[in-house]
Amino acid sequence: MIPQSAQNDRKNRRSFAAYRRSGGVALILVLWLVALLTIIAASFATQSKVESRLAGNAKDALQAKLLAESGFSRALMELMVNNPQQRWNFNGQVYPLQTAKGDLEISIRNASGLLDLNKASADQLNRLFVLISDNPEERNALVDRLNDWRDADDLRRLNGAENKDYRAAGYRYETAGKDLNSLEELAYVMGFDADRVNRLRPYVTLNSDSATVDFRFASQQLKTLLTSSGQAASELTEALDQLDSELADLDLSQGGATSQSKVFRIEVSARTKQGGHARIVADVGLKNRGRKPYSIHSWYESL
Repeated sequence: MIPQSAQNDRKNRRSFAAYRRSGGVALILVLWLVALLTIIAASFATQSKVESRLAGNAKDALQAKLLAESGFSRALMELMVNNPQQRWNFNGQVYPLQTAKGDLEISIRNASGLLDLNKASADQLNRLFVLISDNPEERNALVDRLNDWRDADDLRRLNGAENKDYRAAGYRYETAGKDLNSLEELAYVMGFDADRVNRLRPYVTLNSDSATVDFRFASQQLKTLLTSSGQAASELTEALDQLDSELADLDLSQGGATSQSKVFRIEVSARTKQGGHARIVADVGLKNRGRKPYSIHSWYESL
């Protein structure tokens, strides 16, 4: 018979072993809990930094947008100046301005110095589309597709596209059958996209209401495109790239000349002290009557 003391000793050893096992499990659980809390804390810290950065970026973007809008208001004020010797030129000359909030670059161009996509001839469009294609056959197709988009009939031009072509290509819409209502609409025409529209934007309008371009107010780039003869597309593109930052080759004294159009292209580029950037491109029409002396025909902005 086992003595009582031996039995108690065995019970104590079993209890101690069980205690050690439960203590080890508890320690592992505690370590896992500490690790989990550490991961959660790190995640919160990272999320907080990301949200703080996003908030800062949003703030910079808003400040840049407001700064650009202030530049647009300044351009409107210049349009209201009657004295041609005091107001800004309307040939696209860039006017840099420095403010406490950041820097501005503002230009005003009479819309007669832009090519009206709703009035332009096939030849003018073909020359313009050198900006977006080096392939002569593709340029011909783009011209025909734009004209097919605008006309009301179902007769397909040689390289164009009518409703059945859009359906066959998988588009869920058909041609408009009327003039473009906005420059953004051009991106819906087969063969165009947003990138190509933005490349054309500085040179075109829908508001000059003229098939001709007044070279007094046109940029050197557009004049080069429309007057070139016999140059290869690659040569034209290279020449235009070199001219991208140049001002129109015009006598600045012509800024106060009588404009052919009462619509003006205002371009504003704004950069804040914190590095935020915003750009506004708008076509504005002046009115002779009414409480509001101007109307906005088109508005585009980017950050």
